Amino acid sequence: MDEVKRPHIIPFLGRFTLLHLVTYTITGYLFLAFQDSLPESGRVALDFYEPFRSPGFMSIIGQTLRGLAFAFIFYPFYNILFKNPRGRLILFGAIWGVALFGSVEPQPGSLEGIIYTTISFSEHLYVLIAVAAQILLFVWLLFKWEALSQKRTAIPDHESPESLRDPFNTPERIKGYIIRFGVVHLVSYWVIGPLFYQIAGYADALQEMEVFELWRDLESIPSVLLVFFGQVFRGPLLALLLVPFYDSYINKKHGWLLLFLLMFGLTALGSPIFLPEFILFKGTFLEFLKDLVIGIPEIVTQMLVFSIIFFWWQRKSVSKK
Repeated sequence: MDEVKRPHIIPFLGRFTLLHLVTYTITGYLFLAFQDSLPESGRVALDFYEPFRSPGFMSIIGQTLRGLAFAFIFYPFYNILFKNPRGRLILFGAIWGVALFGSVEPQPGSLEGIIYTTISFSEHLYVLIAVAAQILLFVWLLFKWEALSQKRTAIPDHESPESLRDPFNTPERIKGYIIRFGVVHLVSYWVIGPLFYQIAGYADALQEMEVFELWRDLESIPSVLLVFFGQVFRGPLLALLLVPFYDSYINKKHGWLLLFLLMFGLTALGSPIFLPEFILFKGTFLEFLKDLVIGIPEIVTQMLVFSIIFFWWQRKSVSKK
């Protein structure tokens, strides 16, 4: 039976990060030219969040770190991608669907951005299309390069059972998985979010930090309903996009760590603006530490609690059946 051997991690990290940086730079050059052609009123959020940034030292460092983060996240799941005829689609869905649209960052192109901010529909659409083009190019190049590095086609003619097996071979199983994923996601989001809102000084930050100028009034009834129903949709969406990785973590003793790696790594570290913004020191070091308190502890806690509870509940459900 043909097997795809997982490559040494250092060369894989290098290939992945280099291609990410190259495709981001090419797409960014074209996107920024388009962005500059827009009237100022039509690119307020694009100018502020900068989903694509002009080439420069800090921009290159930020995207290099983001490419490395993606590479580390996907390395444990290498065979899920390169032993599966749907591997290209799985990788595209993980980067475009989870890391951008499903990102925890309220930014152009993300569901959180639609829920929490007043960013225009057109700006969301521009970023979604541009990132889709970048990821399609990246995935195509990566699979070509991996095929050459394996000195064979990246997808074997005869797939191993593990790469093609459907973990949810009945409608009841996929339905139960999506419901459990969605419920745990919603409850952990709604318990931990308000908790950190109270203890981390979010109310003061909403008035002081420039980023919150584009946010909705979160105390209004329409905003509360939008946040609630938005998360009802976001949980099942993430569940479906992460189905291909299910077998890689659910049967492992510490599989919740792999699930946490996927959730936190993709929705936070994989965001187009998280790491590039993180490395930018603005003001004093104490002000930098103060900014870290807003958002990051909440994200880590929520993803960790979600991963542990969902992993336990799903494993318990599977063992019963």
